[in-house]
Amino acid sequence: MMTFARSSVLKASRLCLYFLLLVWPFACHGDADAIFRNNSGAVVVVASFDERGNPIGQGSGFIVSSDGKVVTNYHVVTMASRIKVKHGDAVHDVEGLTHVDSDNDLAILKLTKGKYPAVKIGNSDVLRVGEQVYAMGSPQGLENTISAGIVSGIRKIDKNISIIQMTAAISHGSSGGPLFNERGEVVGIATFLIAETQNLNFALPVNLITQGLAKSDLVEPGEACRVDFNKTAACFFYQGVAYGILGRHDRAVDSFKRSLTVDSGRVETLVNLGVSYANMEKLGEAVDMFNRALILEPENVDVLARLGRVYAKQGNYAESTKVLEKTLKINPGHADARFFLALNYASRGKKTEAVKALQEVIRLEPLYTDAYGYLGSVYTDMGRYSDAISAFKMGISQRPGDPGMHFGLGKAYASAGNKASALQEYQILQTMDKEMANRLFKIIYK
Repeated sequence: MMTFARSSVLKASRLCLYFLLLVWPFACHGDADAIFRNNSGAVVVVASFDERGNPIGQGSGFIVSSDGKVVTNYHVVTMASRIKVKHGDAVHDVEGLTHVDSDNDLAILKLTKGKYPAVKIGNSDVLRVGEQVYAMGSPQGLENTISAGIVSGIRKIDKNISIIQMTAAISHGSSGGPLFNERGEVVGIATFLIAETQNLNFALPVNLITQGLAKSDLVEPGEACRVDFNKTAACFFYQGVAYGILGRHDRAVDSFKRSLTVDSGRVETLVNLGVSYANMEKLGEAVDMFNRALILEPENVDVLARLGRVYAKQGNYAESTKVLEKTLKINPGHADARFFLALNYASRGKKTEAVKALQEVIRLEPLYTDAYGYLGSVYTDMGRYSDAISAFKMGISQRPGDPGMHFGLGKAYASAGNKASALQEYQILQTMDKEMANRLFKIIYK
């Protein structure tokens, strides 16, 4: 993030996000050495200045073309009148910007004429959870440092855009730096975290810059960077997303509301505000937000599915089923809608229908872990213990650290009369969730 103007940073930190990603100065795997050697010459420091020449921001960036195009975060250069890029021992002026996307916090700068080393751009659409990634940047003045981590989540924030969550430490100065996959291709742009945590690290998918890379017209920094990112709807929106992932849903609500005061027509903000309300069990407010979003996009199947789920949580199963069936009519392959419909069936005692719906979810998405867990529970209630055990085992193979899965498996074993196996799950739960372990113990010895 911005480090030159200390007072403005502190003010901005209260207003918005700390947008950055730290990379520690050591290589964690052999691949990191090769990635560093092949790409360190294309990773740069980006510094921005106001019209008086005072420093106002600093971050990282990476060169994407031999003629000197540099990708960075927009917030690194917001409100800048002049931008400089440090490349190795040389400092280059920025001729202008060829692309600005303040909604996604991205900018492409153009260096003065020369021939530059460039990174190789990959495809973020094929990135998967658990994949090894490497981040490079210049945190706290430590130029060209690298760290290794894994993709811990790919968080869908609207129907078109996701953000990449990864394991990495956090510090100032690395916003805009590249995130590499194991093949040395850039798959993300390090972007933000919130000040309350050191464990949430994010990158934007590199595919967001694809169209911007084709642009060549130059706009001077003073014109291109006039929008103050810290006051944009996007800033508050991403802040809300981060708070939501952290589980701070009250703070997320505040951020999404602030985003709507700037732009009341952002569907993704309305949807995420509805999700936050639902997580707070404010179901009426959630319904209102989803319906507002549907006024803008009546056939948005993701919103319809969420609305159907909230109706079910209110106990309004008739309206829920109606909305979910509408969702599936628009998109028969919508796994979430079918999963929520299965929950409706189970809640109304229609277990056979629930099983069929859950089996269809798994057919559509074999890695839909929650479907295995719920299917195991329904099978247990039906007395189909062998099927329940198989379902829970599949769920555990995908998510071994889930105490609910182990509890469900232990209960299925106990119900089937297999006390020894049930006790094994009890022992596992002792290290995961003692309250759940005690509940299972009572079931085993009732």
